[in-house]
Amino acid sequence: MRWTPELMTGNAVVDAEHQELIALIDRLELVGNGPDGSGIAEALDELTDYVFVHFQMEEKLMRREEYPADATQAHLAEHRKLDQRTKQLVQQYSEGSLSTVGPIVDFLYDWLQNHIQQVDRAMADFIRAKHTP
Repeated sequence: MRWTPELMTGNAVVDAEHQELIALIDRLELVGNGPDGSGIAEALDELTDYVFVHFQMEEKLMRREEYPADATQAHLAEHRKLDQRTKQLVQQYSEGSLSTVGPIVDFLYDWLQNHIQQVDRAMADFIRAKHTP
Protein backbone atom coordinates (compact mmCIF):
# COMPACT_ATOMS: atom_id res chain seq x y z
CA MET A 1 0.00 0.00 0.00
CA ARG A 2 1.35 3.39 -0.85
CA TRP A 3 0.92 6.54 1.19
CA THR A 4 -1.06 8.94 -0.97
CA PRO A 5 -2.56 12.41 -0.46
CA GLU A 6 -5.98 10.76 -0.18
CA LEU A 7 -4.81 9.15 3.07
CA MET A 8 -3.75 12.42 4.70
CA THR A 9 -5.90 13.65 7.56
CA GLY A 10 -4.04 16.92 7.92
CA ASN A 11 -2.94 16.08 11.46
CA ALA A 12 0.84 15.63 11.36
CA VAL A 13 1.05 13.22 14.31
CA VAL A 14 -1.82 11.03 13.09
CA ASP A 15 -0.48 11.02 9.53
CA ALA A 16 3.03 10.06 10.66
CA GLU A 17 1.67 7.15 12.68
CA HIS A 18 -0.50 6.02 9.77
CA GLN A 19 2.59 6.01 7.55
CA GLU A 20 4.34 3.82 10.11
CA LEU A 21 1.35 1.45 10.22
CA ILE A 22 1.45 1.12 6.44
CA ALA A 23 5.19 0.40 6.60
CA LEU A 24 4.59 -2.33 9.19
CA ILE A 25 1.82 -3.92 7.12
CA ASP A 26 4.11 -3.74 4.09
CA ARG A 27 6.82 -5.50 6.12
CA LEU A 28 4.38 -8.24 7.11
CA GLU A 29 3.44 -8.72 3.47
CA LEU A 30 7.10 -8.83 2.44
CA VAL A 31 8.13 -11.45 5.00
CA GLY A 32 4.92 -13.36 4.34
CA ASN A 33 5.86 -13.63 0.68
CA GLY A 34 9.42 -14.69 1.53
CA PRO A 35 10.69 -18.15 0.67
CA ASP A 36 10.65 -19.56 4.19
CA GLY A 37 8.19 -17.36 6.09
CA SER A 38 10.81 -16.43 8.64
CA GLY A 39 10.06 -13.20 10.44
CA ILE A 40 6.28 -13.48 10.23
CA ALA A 41 5.75 -13.88 13.98
CA GLU A 42 8.04 -10.94 14.68
CA ALA A 43 6.31 -8.78 12.06
CA LEU A 44 2.89 -9.65 13.49
CA ASP A 45 4.02 -8.82 17.02
CA GLU A 46 5.55 -5.52 15.97
CA LEU A 47 2.44 -4.56 14.02
CA THR A 48 -0.01 -5.43 16.79
CA ASP A 49 2.12 -3.62 19.37
CA TYR A 50 2.21 -0.50 17.21
CA VAL A 51 -1.53 -0.61 16.53
CA PHE A 52 -2.08 -0.58 20.30
CA VAL A 53 0.21 2.44 20.73
CA HIS A 54 -1.44 4.26 17.82
CA PHE A 55 -4.94 3.66 19.17
CA GLN A 56 -3.86 4.95 22.58
CA MET A 57 -2.54 8.12 20.95
CA GLU A 58 -5.78 8.70 19.03
CA GLU A 59 -7.89 8.06 22.12
CA LYS A 60 -5.84 10.56 24.19
CA LEU A 61 -6.13 13.07 21.35
CA MET A 62 -9.91 12.71 21.28
CA ARG A 63 -10.14 13.25 25.05
CA ARG A 64 -7.77 16.21 25.02
CA GLU A 65 -9.61 17.89 22.15
CA GLU A 66 -13.04 17.13 23.65
CA TYR A 67 -14.17 15.25 20.60
CA PRO A 68 -17.96 14.71 20.83
CA ALA A 69 -18.89 11.68 22.96
CA ASP A 70 -20.95 9.94 20.27
CA ALA A 71 -18.20 10.31 17.68
CA THR A 72 -15.61 9.13 20.21
CA GLN A 73 -17.64 6.04 21.05
CA ALA A 74 -18.10 5.20 17.36
CA HIS A 75 -14.38 5.70 16.77
CA LEU A 76 -13.46 3.46 19.71
CA ALA A 77 -15.90 0.82 18.46
CA GLU A 78 -14.03 0.81 15.14
CA HIS A 79 -10.76 0.30 17.00
CA ARG A 80 -12.24 -2.64 18.92
CA LYS A 81 -13.54 -4.20 15.68
CA LEU A 82 -10.08 -4.03 14.15
CA ASP A 83 -8.51 -5.51 17.24
CA GLN A 84 -10.98 -8.40 17.41
CA ARG A 85 -10.84 -9.24 13.71
CA THR A 86 -7.05 -9.04 13.60
CA LYS A 87 -6.78 -11.37 16.60
CA GLN A 88 -9.12 -13.83 14.86
CA LEU A 89 -7.07 -13.77 11.67
CA VAL A 90 -3.76 -14.12 13.51
CA GLN A 91 -5.17 -17.06 15.46
CA GLN A 92 -6.38 -18.69 12.24
CA TYR A 93 -2.93 -18.23 10.75
CA SER A 94 -1.25 -19.62 13.87
CA GLU A 95 -3.53 -22.67 13.83
CA GLY A 96 -2.90 -23.29 10.14
CA SER A 97 -6.39 -22.35 8.94
CA LEU A 98 -4.79 -19.66 6.80
CA SER A 99 -1.88 -20.81 4.68
CA THR A 100 -0.50 -17.29 4.20
CA VAL A 101 -0.65 -13.89 5.87
CA GLY A 102 -2.34 -12.56 2.73
CA PRO A 103 -5.83 -12.37 4.26
CA ILE A 104 -4.44 -10.52 7.27
CA VAL A 105 -2.59 -8.03 5.07
CA ASP A 106 -5.61 -7.53 2.79
CA PHE A 107 -7.92 -6.95 5.74
CA LEU A 108 -5.53 -4.48 7.38
CA TYR A 109 -4.94 -2.48 4.19
CA ASP A 110 -8.67 -2.28 3.47
CA TRP A 111 -9.64 -1.44 7.04
CA LEU A 112 -6.91 1.17 7.45
CA GLN A 113 -7.69 2.93 4.20
CA ASN A 114 -11.40 3.16 5.01
CA HIS A 115 -10.79 4.11 8.63
CA ILE A 116 -8.36 6.88 7.72
CA GLN A 117 -10.52 8.35 4.98
CA GLN A 118 -13.69 8.37 7.03
CA VAL A 119 -13.26 8.10 10.80
CA ASP A 120 -9.80 9.58 11.32
CA ARG A 121 -10.34 12.36 8.81
CA ALA A 122 -13.55 13.38 10.62
CA MET A 123 -11.62 13.53 13.89
CA ALA A 124 -8.82 15.58 12.31
CA ASP A 125 -11.33 17.93 10.67
CA PHE A 126 -13.00 18.52 14.04
CA ILE A 127 -9.66 19.30 15.69
CA ARG A 128 -8.59 21.61 12.86
CA ALA A 129 -11.93 23.49 12.95
CA LYS A 130 -11.67 23.83 16.72
CA HIS A 131 -8.27 25.52 16.42
CA THR A 132 -9.03 27.68 13.39
CA PRO A 133 -10.20 31.20 14.26
